Amino acid sequence: MAMNRRSTALSLFIVTAFIACVFLTVSEGAESDLGECEPKTNTSRRWSLTLARVRNESGQWVEFTSTREMDDESAVHITEQLFECGGRKMIRLQGTLKDPFSGEKLDHQLKFHHMTGPNTALINKGYTVVKLKVDGNGPVLTSRPLRSGELFEVRMDKRGTSKGYANGIGVTTHKPGDAIIPEHINSLKSGTWLLYGPDVYSNSVEIFHKYTTSNIYNLKPGDRMGVMRSETGALHFFVNGVDQGPAASNIPEEVYGVYELWGDATQATILNPTHP
Repeated sequence: MAMNRRSTALSLFIVTAFIACVFLTVSEGAESDLGECEPKTNTSRRWSLTLARVRNESGQWVEFTSTREMDDESAVHITEQLFECGGRKMIRLQGTLKDPFSGEKLDHQLKFHHMTGPNTALINKGYTVVKLKVDGNGPVLTSRPLRSGELFEVRMDKRGTSKGYANGIGVTTHKPGDAIIPEHINSLKSGTWLLYGPDVYSNSVEIFHKYTTSNIYNLKPGDRMGVMRSETGALHFFVNGVDQGPAASNIPEEVYGVYELWGDATQATILNPTHP
């Protein structure tokens, strides 16, 4: 599926060796807008680097110390550069250090977030959720917000036969671990767009009666259901890979995928292109 610019930019950091430059600019006088003099800051990766300079008895700046909160054997080498910008005298301290995240493998695959409700547990490295008590329910959220155009797809692995209905899927603006999330997420009065059976609900109110003829209450083990927020903010549901069409519009940009072990559903797995 399509990926937004943030995922493309983040993928640039998956490298085996990376050298980062840290810039600190100090000016003489009051603070002002430095314009083009201000170095661009990369906020995709963060670590702690503290610089301090001290004065001698004559009031002159004579030295500085650097402190890093990371376990790394290499030293920080910093140089000082004097220059002018916009008629002002500037001091730039420039240093290099090894990226503490070098070699880290970033896992962008969707998983279920480890903070689940009391009636659910995760197995299979977070890709599979199981219900602890058959008679209860269990909503689980994705480990991160969905990207625009990204399909959140779940396969139902197991189901019982006592209730005659199963499954609920959709998106929510609520975050994993939010204390407001109940055992049945469709009882929430805000921040939800969900498919139960053939109908679409928002904030516990039905907004699209008989949205699909592919009733997800009737799915069997091995069947799949999914949801996607398009790049234009429309919400689409999928059943066994088939787009059921737009179900809602103006969906907020940051939403989490949510699946509920509703009714007879007792186990389900998130599907990713490289994870069966």
